[in-house]
Amino acid sequence: MKWLSKLLIFVGLIIAVIAGLAVWQRFASWEDEFSYRVEATFDENGTPIVGSNVVHITVRRNIPCVGMCGYTIVVQGQAIPVKLSNGKYVFVLLGVDDHSFRAGNMPFQAFRALPPYKKISELPHTPVSVPPEYIPTIIYLDDLTNPGSAVIANQDNLQTLVGENVRLTSVSVKLTNEPVSTGIDKLLPWTKKQEVAQTSNGNISTSHGLYPETDNRAKPLQSDYARFLKRNDW
Repeated sequence: MKWLSKLLIFVGLIIAVIAGLAVWQRFASWEDEFSYRVEATFDENGTPIVGSNVVHITVRRNIPCVGMCGYTIVVQGQAIPVKLSNGKYVFVLLGVDDHSFRAGNMPFQAFRALPPYKKISELPHTPVSVPPEYIPTIIYLDDLTNPGSAVIANQDNLQTLVGENVRLTSVSVKLTNEPVSTGIDKLLPWTKKQEVAQTSNGNISTSHGLYPETDNRAKPLQSDYARFLKRNDW
């Protein structure tokens, strides 16, 4: 029976090493964690309309790494639904209309943690304006039940899409201890579908610079915009 005891000890050691490595990787890779409130202000015929949501971000260093380490941005949150006076909605997405709809870009570019602060989570909880190039992408859905009807709404076409004199005036962010916003699936039930959640991190680089309502090459990508209405990377 000695061989059995030795085998059990060996297996126990392997399990302990694996568990130890898992715990080490989890804590060694942690870099920063913070929640922030995004506030988007629109002007409709002289009346301000404000929408806001809270998003949570965790920054993790990729382990193992040699030399320069890569980082993973883990996002939990949802887009901001903004209801206009005629009952139509526009949605301020989690992503930015760059080459990969990176949800992490906007807060990092807005907050810009600098000495004496080493991490964004250490910054004061005061509002900061988002630079124009990192303004979150805004979409309009002609049919709220159809994610394929999503089109990008910009300053040039927003009024035409919604049928009202509307323009985006500002976007700001501030650190907060408030809970992450939820409830968008009550307005858009199809965001609960697993296939939407599974592709929420997809890279849609071919959509860069294309507007689905004017460019036929982008038509198949319309539903991709809607995938950035909700993120839960946990």
